[in-house]
Amino acid sequence: MYLNCKSMKTKFGFLILGLGLVFTLGCTKYPPSSDRIMEDLAVITQYDTKVNFNNYKYYSIANSVVKIDNKDTTYLTNTTAMAILDEISKNMEARGFVKAVTPVVPDFGIQVLYYQNTTVYTYSYDPWGYYPYWGYYYAYYPVYYSSYTTGLADIELVDLKVTDPTNHRLYIRWNAFIRGLLTGSHTTSELTGAVDQAFTQTPQLITTAK
Repeated sequence: MYLNCKSMKTKFGFLILGLGLVFTLGCTKYPPSSDRIMEDLAVITQYDTKVNFNNYKYYSIANSVVKIDNKDTTYLTNTTAMAILDEISKNMEARGFVKAVTPVVPDFGIQVLYYQNTTVYTYSYDPWGYYPYWGYYYAYYPVYYSSYTTGLADIELVDLKVTDPTNHRLYIRWNAFIRGLLTGSHTTSELTGAVDQAFTQTPQLITTAK
């Protein structure tokens, strides 16, 4: 599933805390396979239509992926995380951007935030059971608990060239959201392919700056 948004607000906070994790308790069973769109990787991109990317050339990228779940914040440097960061760099360079090396000051900073959300649900079966209590039998339903986990990766292209020092604000010029069900079935190739798709569906992200 791929979507693209051609407009976005020009002012964002550096951290999008509004996408904070939610730990919910539901009363419905896990949806059937026909309804589980999130089981496949979904890619949504948006960019600032007011920005001329030709005014930017150099970028820097974080050396880890920030993982945020309902327990803690950690920094991922495993093989998969490094593959995703490398794939982002490959796509940036293919679009004319150059990775900044000291003493060059980058125009863009790139970070990847990875949110993990767990949903807990309860369910029970219809057949009646009986429990003896004080000589009577009361009907009861056995209740079962289970859960599933979804993940959302947010690739942020942060403007380091145009800032708002008064309000201590940085602007995000491009976002790519990659969402999927964490079943362990997604390969590294599929994840890097989703990164490629994010760039493919945003052809506006390109520069000819010298």
